[in-house]
Amino acid sequence: MKPQIHLIIALQGPELSESETTFLNRVRPAGVILFGRNLSAGLKQTTALIKAIGKTAGAPTIWIDQEGGRVQRLRDPLTRHPSPYQFALLARTDPIRAERLLFTAGRLCGEELRALGIGVNCAPVLDIREAGADPVIGDRAFGAHFSEVIMNATSWLHGFRQTGVMAIGKHFPGHGAARADSHLTLPILDKSLKSLQKWELNPFRAMLDFLPGLMTAHIAMPQIDDGVPATWSRSLLHKLLRQKWRYPGVIVSDALEMGALNGSMEERARRAILAGCDLVLCCTGRMEDNEAVIEGIERASRTLDVGEDEASRRRIRHVLAPYRLEPGAIRRLLKDPGYRKRRAQVEAVAEEAFAVDPTAPGIPSTRTHHE
Repeated sequence: MKPQIHLIIALQGPELSESETTFLNRVRPAGVILFGRNLSAGLKQTTALIKAIGKTAGAPTIWIDQEGGRVQRLRDPLTRHPSPYQFALLARTDPIRAERLLFTAGRLCGEELRALGIGVNCAPVLDIREAGADPVIGDRAFGAHFSEVIMNATSWLHGFRQTGVMAIGKHFPGHGAARADSHLTLPILDKSLKSLQKWELNPFRAMLDFLPGLMTAHIAMPQIDDGVPATWSRSLLHKLLRQKWRYPGVIVSDALEMGALNGSMEERARRAILAGCDLVLCCTGRMEDNEAVIEGIERASRTLDVGEDEASRRRIRHVLAPYRLEPGAIRRLLKDPGYRKRRAQVEAVAEEAFAVDPTAPGIPSTRTHHE
């Protein structure tokens, strides 16, 4: 089997099983994304898992969601990061301190991920918080106005990019105004492209040059593509992002198993690739789901123009190559005086305790939540 370069998968637990090892060696996906279920046994086991994944054929990149606040897969004993909106509140009263702390928080996040060998972070969130919307975004947003999101997310990203870990902005073209949770059902946002360009699209457009990857939203916009979710919308992904904006980075689907999408896993993957996604996320940890997604990818690749498919493959290889990282000395980092000082500064404005993650998967299933 040729490498499944369009595929990002998840695992069942904190150790790489024999069947997962066999799958990784046979399939050679582009990446493996980690969730709380993979990280519950402590840093030593997490490092061992990442090393084991790295030894399989193709040495896939390691992915994670480490936004801060509620959505933070890696928790104790690492930094308790404030929610993005906590920084927005601080910036309204003390913008200089907020800018400094955002830079520091981004740097801390990247330092910790790099020390563990995690090369790709599905952050920052570029959605705009909106009153009356479903709380699934809420304090995950860097502000309630696009100018706030741009300013605060850029400060965070400047610090993060210094560490050599890849950032993926999400959820294109904007999930903040959604009145429903796309983990459960398909949100409808009845706005024209002109309206989106005046509001939701601003953070993505402004930060495009700093983001090697963008993640799609499972949100339908009837005025743009007849109610098709953005993940399946060629109008948004190919015509707008690729052709009009000339975006050179990779486009990643949100998790295919989420409730906003319908149809088989094979069909979900096929439609995402045909719309313009370079990479698709299958986060259930089930081998049968992975196999179905592979079939969908291959069906789409046979349908796509040869030049477009090859361009996508080149893009994936080029963008992901620098982010295949080896685990470093995480324990040494945790003891470093400079790191500890920066961490104390950031945690001083964090919530008192880790909040419940609204996106965390439970027992793996075809309805497992991701973003």
